[in-house]
Amino acid sequence: MDAQQNPRGLAGTRGQSHHENLPSYSTAPPVERLLPRLESVLKTGDRRWRACCPAHDGKSRSLAIREVDEGRVLIHCFAGCGAVDVIAAAGLTLGDLYPATLKNTRPLRPGERWIPREALSALAYELLVGLIILERGATGAPLDRRWLDRLALARARVSAGAAEVGA
Repeated sequence: MDAQQNPRGLAGTRGQSHHENLPSYSTAPPVERLLPRLESVLKTGDRRWRACCPAHDGKSRSLAIREVDEGRVLIHCFAGCGAVDVIAAAGLTLGDLYPATLKNTRPLRPGERWIPREALSALAYELLVGLIILERGATGAPLDRRWLDRLALARARVSAGAAEVGA
């Protein structure tokens, strides 16, 4: 398939998108939330794109984007940027890479179902991580990118866990 330029891929200055720091509340498919926030988006195949990574200053299309079944979005930066960094630089969270509801899914087998005690334990841990980071910030301690990325990951995990149990 011939690669075609995607005109939606103009989001402004890399790392300074007008979408930064805004919560993303959208019913659009995840890939339609991500692509407009990236620069130099190029469609490379069926549900596949390449773009400049918003997490670093490279000029090449080092970010690979793929939409998979159920509407989930997979990303990989060949320059080595982490998914959390890439998504945060685009003004989104990891949870934004997943559709709000997965339609037409098969029933889960017993081994695939979540176990309430394990789910609560995982959620409690992520909430504790979030509280520790927020308390650190409230006391005036500096929060570098690593702390903020971990807070974003905790938020995404808590949101995903809440959605899993129907909350």
